[in-house]
Amino acid sequence: MRRTLTALATAGLALTLLAGCSGGDGGSSDGGSSGRDSGSSSAPSASKTAAAAPAQTKAEACSLLENELASFLKEQGSNSAPAEPKARAALIDEFVQRIDSALEKVSNDQVHDTFEDFSGAAKGYSSAIRSGAAEDSTEVTKAQSEVQTTLDQVSAVCPAKS
Repeated sequence: MRRTLTALATAGLALTLLAGCSGGDGGSSDGGSSGRDSGSSSAPSASKTAAAAPAQTKAEACSLLENELASFLKEQGSNSAPAEPKARAALIDEFVQRIDSALEKVSNDQVHDTFEDFSGAAKGYSSAIRSGAAEDSTEVTKAQSEVQTTLDQVSAVCPAKS
């Protein structure tokens, strides 16, 4: 049975978000059950990869990213996230690099753009941690919220598979 992309992304970020964090729930939403596509504007959006790759379905794009995230989590094994903020930020950065690397192979604009937003939010969270802000500071809390919002968008674009 395949785990959903949302579960993998949540697990990857949970690895980093929950250690030492006082506010985040790590993405416990399971909102992939609504069968709607959020904002399905099919107009090409100048994605860097769209011209280089053949047409890609959402399912193919989601599967590619799911496999990359599963690989990252497998490499992490049962390691828990570092308690030290800069080490946790480094782990988030590694996670984001894996997403960004996989995005080079994603030509489906909707999936690409949604994961690009997710990646940007994760980078913002990493930056907030690196700034030395307290875990319950407005900056860190806002960054966690942005990660959760974009993760919900990922769930809408790449819904859970039954």
